[in-house]
Amino acid sequence: MDSYGGSLGWALLTGRDADLEPPSAWWRGPVWVKTLLAGSALTVLVGLTYGTWARYLGGSSVPLVFFLLLLQIVPPLLVVKRPLTAVRVAAAGMVSAIIAVNFPAGRTLFGPTLSDWPLQVHVLPYLPVLALTLARTKPGQGRGISTIAVTLAVAAGIAQLPRAGTKTLVWSLIVVAATIVAGYGMQQRRRALEQADAAERTTVEERAKRASLQERALIARELHDIIGHHLSLIALRTDSARYRVPDVSEAAEDEFRAIGVAAREALDEARRLVGVLRDAEAEPEHEPQPGLAEVPSLIDGCRASGIEVRAEISGGEGVPALIELAAYRILQEALSNAARHSPGAEVDVVMRRKPAELEILVENGPPARPTEPGSSDGTGLAGIAERVTLIGGSHEAGPRADGGFRVAVKLDLPGVDDT
Repeated sequence: MDSYGGSLGWALLTGRDADLEPPSAWWRGPVWVKTLLAGSALTVLVGLTYGTWARYLGGSSVPLVFFLLLLQIVPPLLVVKRPLTAVRVAAAGMVSAIIAVNFPAGRTLFGPTLSDWPLQVHVLPYLPVLALTLARTKPGQGRGISTIAVTLAVAAGIAQLPRAGTKTLVWSLIVVAATIVAGYGMQQRRRALEQADAAERTTVEERAKRASLQERALIARELHDIIGHHLSLIALRTDSARYRVPDVSEAAEDEFRAIGVAAREALDEARRLVGVLRDAEAEPEHEPQPGLAEVPSLIDGCRASGIEVRAEISGGEGVPALIELAAYRILQEALSNAARHSPGAEVDVVMRRKPAELEILVENGPPARPTEPGSSDGTGLAGIAERVTLIGGSHEAGPRADGGFRVAVKLDLPGVDDT
């Protein structure tokens, strides 16, 4: 296909149907409507072709009529799954028609003024085959197919010169040229849509990656705020131990001093890590980080916005600050997810502390109102998964049988044995 001759040879002999692009999903309606329309068109085509050829060739040419009819019906049936094969069968049908049209019956039903009708009728089903095949060609593949179509159009016109003059030749070239232009137009539109789809997929992937990085950076900053607080306390207490605790031995004082140095080094490393992860355009956060004590306020805020929330919150004592923050953020995202995807639905919230884990369950019914298009970029559940992975535990999220949604999270409580 690097040369003109190669393209023609590919179209005639060496090409395979798999060399072309897959068919585009142009039909958006119900399948039964598509089947009905195709069946109706095929029925009309069969009746029109058989009747015209039978009248033109005479009653004694029934086998030839059926042969021509078969060559006319097969290409439209093959064009979706075997487009190149359909073009070749159509070319064979055109050659057969060009030959057959030169041997009309001695006395035709409509007279000699309409003697060119059979060829025109025979060409009709080949035109969409030509256009649909060109629409699926890759660069360079369509030249050979177009050459075959133009050559056959010229041959059909020349075959009709004794009866119709140049009329058939001119009209055949015009119709085939218009069909080729339409085929290439469909090809360009197809490529434009594919490029747009690829760009959209890239945008969605980049957005998801950015959201994931932002979520991880946020978690890292929150970890720094909590760990930094405790490391600072450790460093302060070890530095002041020799003044607060009487009779501290020299060995113990050296041990306290070493612990303080290690705590400050760990704090510096945490700050350095957060500096790498932090979004340069993000504003620093100075507000205290929320915990389980703020959960009732979060639920009240959801209720104030119109969400019907039934909540059961129990046993939040003794939960480490890091897990409190993770639980608050997970519950916040689960409630936001319910509000976005199931507007008007009732939401059930259960948060309970068990001996070795903190359990969070958020369930909502099916939406009572239509959801807003583009209401979420799909990163909220990914953020929940990130937090559970970093903290430790398990999570499940998915639709319910009634059309609602369920988010179940269990966060491990460190240093607790449930046996």
